[in-house]
Amino acid sequence: MPFAETLWGNLVSDLPLLVPVLFLWVVGTLMLWPLGSWLLKAMPKRQWSGITFVVLLITLVLVIKTPMASGFSGMFKVDGLTQGFQILSVVAAAITVILSQPQLNALQEQSVEYYALILFSTSGMMLLVGATDLVSLYMALELMALCIYILVGYLREQDRGIEAGVKYFLLGAFSSGLLVYGMSLIFAAAGGTTTNLAALNQALALAPHNSELMVFTGVLLVLAGFGFKVAAVPFHMWSPDAYEGAPTPITAFMSMAPKAAALGAFVRLFGTGFSGVHGDWAAPLSFMAGASMIVGNIAALRQQSMKRLLAYSSIAHVGYMLLGVLSHDSQAGAQAIWLYMLTYLLMQSGVFAVIIYLQGKGEGERIEDFRGLSKRRPVLAFAMLVFMLSLGGIPPLVGFFSKFYLFKLAIEQGFVTLTVLALLTSAISAYYYLNVVATMYFKEAPEGESQPLGSGLGIVVFATCLLVLVGTCLGPWLMDWTARIVLV
Repeated sequence: MPFAETLWGNLVSDLPLLVPVLFLWVVGTLMLWPLGSWLLKAMPKRQWSGITFVVLLITLVLVIKTPMASGFSGMFKVDGLTQGFQILSVVAAAITVILSQPQLNALQEQSVEYYALILFSTSGMMLLVGATDLVSLYMALELMALCIYILVGYLREQDRGIEAGVKYFLLGAFSSGLLVYGMSLIFAAAGGTTTNLAALNQALALAPHNSELMVFTGVLLVLAGFGFKVAAVPFHMWSPDAYEGAPTPITAFMSMAPKAAALGAFVRLFGTGFSGVHGDWAAPLSFMAGASMIVGNIAALRQQSMKRLLAYSSIAHVGYMLLGVLSHDSQAGAQAIWLYMLTYLLMQSGVFAVIIYLQGKGEGERIEDFRGLSKRRPVLAFAMLVFMLSLGGIPPLVGFFSKFYLFKLAIEQGFVTLTVLALLTSAISAYYYLNVVATMYFKEAPEGESQPLGSGLGIVVFATCLLVLVGTCLGPWLMDWTARIVLV
């Protein structure tokens, strides 16, 4: 059977490209059965977090050592963009595991399934950023999303979490339907000959004149589907409820890892597959970017819930990063987004570590819970001050460095109006970030003793605060890493 032998030979030769993903699948499956439910049933549940963290560190090494090539009949590719965004996703997952331990211990909700779902979701993200075909892209997107739907509603005894999980799932299913329908229209407009992104771009350029409406509608629906995944306006409705209702470590996870993966796939899809029809999606995407900056920042001004504030703040930051997707130079756009996402990951990790610390005392849900933190825990308050100023883009912190790089690229690409809007809305964001700072430093502390920070949270806060402080000094090194994000 020559065909079967050829197929098997191709699969075996391409497997090295998926070694990190396969490793996560194997370990995640073993964690569920037989290790989790049978062999290691007597092991304390809290030890699964340590095992998962080690697994993610091994995965990170495997990602770095994965050869750069294309395989699986052009459905998956490992290049600089793939490896760069895979690293961000794995690091975000590892930080989530560290943040999860103290809160799940306090709630007595430790379980092997929680960590297995994180591994499976991370594997979907790793596939997503390397997908070079509409079919593989959709499958990876759903693998990533389905696990997160469950994690959002993980705390089953909390009505708010269940409600958030159901809302997220229903809206996610609707957006997936839009995405598939858009992909089917694009496939039809290309003559039904290919779903490979590079070949699709060529086919769309040669599509007959009477297919223009079909192409435009298909691209618009795909844009809407991806807009939901990154929580861009007007597809952001799920974000505040999901952020508030999810366990705080999962809120941190959602704000970092899926966004990094979805934005990486966003750049590849629109920069490789739809670059020939740039005129069809540039205006709608410009509207999404501008609306996200405005709505995200203005809505954040009124929030009293810290997690909802961070949800709207995240929407605004997505608006900024969409400037990179709009770039006519896809590679430069991918590099700017990667650098921005790297610094955003550092800042968000630190902020959520502080929130989880306060939640250990029954606080942290509202901005008022930060009152007097400078007197209770001055070092922690200083770290939070650094994170807030960096999120607002205040120089010389690393948040300013990544914003400057992204906005500079946008101006060079001719998006002057959107860049001015980004600068103005960044100024607005300073108000609600500084409001948190004012609450920590200028309001009286509540009565009660401070509790220990904990080693895991302490390491995250110290490491991220240090990197945010000195990140700009590491500019040449950061730019060297950014230059490796190559979209082939």
